[in-house]
Amino acid sequence: MSEVYAMTISRRKFLEVGALSTTGIVSSSLAYPQVHSERTSTPIKVDTQNLLVVVDPAACRWSAQVKGTTMQLNDVHFLPNDDPSGWKVVSAVNKADDNKFGSFVTVTLHGTKPGQLDFDYQLSVSKLNNDILVSLGRANNTGRPINIDDMDYFVSTDALLSGTTDKWISLGTHSRNRDYYKLLPVREAVTPAMYAVNHVIRDADSGNSLLMGHVTALKGASRFEVRQGWEDKSSDRMSVRGYCNYKITMPAGKAFVGEKLLIHFSSDPLRAMEHQADLIAVAHDVRLKQRRPIDLDDREWVSENYCRYHGWMSGGTVANARKFVQEHNLDAYYIGGLTGYGPSGGGFALYGSGGAVHRVPNRINFPAECYLPIGTPRYESERVIDFSNPVAIKLENERAVKWASTDSQRAGWCSTDFSDYWDKWPGQYDPYLTSLETYRIGTLPWREVIDKIAPRRAIRSNMNAVDHSYGIVDICRISEDADRGYEYGASALLPPNADCQFVETVMSSANRFFYNGRVFWNDGDGFHVYKYVDPDGKNFNYSQAKVVANFRSIADNTILVSEAFDEPYPEDRIELLKRVSPPTMDVAYPVDLFIRQPAQIWNMPVERPFGNWNVVGVFNYTHLLRVERLSNSLVQMLDGTDDTPFTTELDAAKDLRLDPSKEYVVYEFWSKSLLGTFRGTFKPRLVKPYDCDVYAIVEKQDHPVLLSTSRHVRQMAFDIKDLAYDSGQRVLSGVSRAVAGDPYQLRIYVPDGFSAQRVQLSDGLSATMKTKENLFTADYVSTTGKDVTWKIFF
Repeated sequence: MSEVYAMTISRRKFLEVGALSTTGIVSSSLAYPQVHSERTSTPIKVDTQNLLVVVDPAACRWSAQVKGTTMQLNDVHFLPNDDPSGWKVVSAVNKADDNKFGSFVTVTLHGTKPGQLDFDYQLSVSKLNNDILVSLGRANNTGRPINIDDMDYFVSTDALLSGTTDKWISLGTHSRNRDYYKLLPVREAVTPAMYAVNHVIRDADSGNSLLMGHVTALKGASRFEVRQGWEDKSSDRMSVRGYCNYKITMPAGKAFVGEKLLIHFSSDPLRAMEHQADLIAVAHDVRLKQRRPIDLDDREWVSENYCRYHGWMSGGTVANARKFVQEHNLDAYYIGGLTGYGPSGGGFALYGSGGAVHRVPNRINFPAECYLPIGTPRYESERVIDFSNPVAIKLENERAVKWASTDSQRAGWCSTDFSDYWDKWPGQYDPYLTSLETYRIGTLPWREVIDKIAPRRAIRSNMNAVDHSYGIVDICRISEDADRGYEYGASALLPPNADCQFVETVMSSANRFFYNGRVFWNDGDGFHVYKYVDPDGKNFNYSQAKVVANFRSIADNTILVSEAFDEPYPEDRIELLKRVSPPTMDVAYPVDLFIRQPAQIWNMPVERPFGNWNVVGVFNYTHLLRVERLSNSLVQMLDGTDDTPFTTELDAAKDLRLDPSKEYVVYEFWSKSLLGTFRGTFKPRLVKPYDCDVYAIVEKQDHPVLLSTSRHVRQMAFDIKDLAYDSGQRVLSGVSRAVAGDPYQLRIYVPDGFSAQRVQLSDGLSATMKTKENLFTADYVSTTGKDVTWKIFF
């Protein structure tokens, strides 16, 4: 008898069907038609490529395991108090549930009980991967209104990965944009640790992982909890819970279908988080890269929406920014925000100064019935608009139409702001609408009028409820304003209440990486390379500026420089600004998200029709570096007084998503250094405190390959429009975007047996050639800023 069978059969008899099938004692073919529906106490088994799920309809329980692994969820229940008595349950099985999320076998349980809400519980088991989608719909056939607060979708006190819980590290994502990620061993979760968007647990030894997260966010606001085994007596299992918060009064005769929540086992939690974002995008019809691309051929579009200079929080003005850009010839770097036009919004749902939109009246003239009879303590007791009231929606739609109709073909944006405390308050016009629904009702008019009237505009959010914005917001702020310096002196990048520091961006970008380029374009807020708002008489030094500028260029996909621009800037800061602007549509992930807090290594895979490569950023944010162990885990945290440089080793396959059998060439951008080649394991250079390295990693070929260019820290991702090698002619050719007057360098790895003979450039330009060992460089300056076609003959 297998270990899995012995363990599960002792817990619940209804697991016999599934457990025995893993030992070969019971046939794997359970006889049921394509769609089967009956009142039955017979366990239903779903046996797919990767998953084995057993459902007991009478007990309203189920269990799941990943075949060939120890990863399991056992005795999962959802009924209040886990009490099936008095419920009449009808089960149905659909073996051909092919939908936009994939191909599933779906088990549906329909339950009724006098005096209780009916339920429709759906458990969809993927045929091809490790997805389990759970949905819980309710119908009120009691003849009376019923209040609904929290509603369980799945609860298990018997969840396993592998090994023991002291090595199980958890983190999650909140709805509010000002919450940072935190690494926590499950053993230390004596009380449940809760997150709203997802909760991910990874075993530090095996990599086995469990992700619980939402796919839809339309009515019920999801919550996911993890707790240690009861009183830590079960060192190899944990308790998990997924539920939705409604806070509604459900009238008689009403029904809702419930959210789709995801349970996903894997050996790669970062890919699992990206997979969740892909499902969210499908569920909410986002199509971000098609509808709101960072189109580098549309300069106005990029400069107005994704690459802007302003200084309003730092004491600057539009005039200062415009003068600064002109003096340093920065227009060619796609810099926007210089006109003062700014079709933007203020507070999303507040009475008073907030809520104004460019050339559109404020909400202060809305009738009193449009506001809740409360004042919020967060916003100095300002009243909150009631978007469950049809009058408020009508007036909001009129505001949106008026705004979108003004200069409708001009690129720009509107914003939602100061709404991440959005909640359900007493006195709402329609008590059946949740806070999530009213938020979406209030913002949808802006989405609709932009799509219909002003398609060159985008919606960005600042302090918003992140998960309420799916399918509505294009650019999402994922940190608070970062305008008051780099870090607190006493404790580096870890203070829980860091207010408007660079820490905001670092700690908030990491666990929201999965949204970027899938659901939103992540905006790390304004950043600084010199001046900032606090009147402490200090400016950023170059080391701080280098870390900030590179981090913002690699980890996020907007460039928002928030400086006063009212005095001369050092040339090295100008150079930083040139090399990080503008963003591209490529996105990065934090390699060491589950190992270090904060993550210090970011990998950006770049894919083009002419080739693929990686851009890797390695950061040492501070001199306050100390390795600290959480329980027996391997988590490293920045909180000490050590000036030791940072170093690490990266696995080609697990960390960088590269082929471990291939050889790769490495070039570092800022030091202009060819580091050589590696296979299987890459060891970056030592990085001193307050510094960073940015590497281009390119597959080694049996011919010369382009490694890097000097234009952008994303190395080739922005400027290379075409690239090819002609083996017959021994010619490497390409097309590069150019900036007039900006020195440009091509950096090429030349294998043994090749040597560069000459360089040919378009428009009569000439290049300076240089070879040092296996590195060949060609330098030129474009006089016009037109694309440059180049050929290098070997």
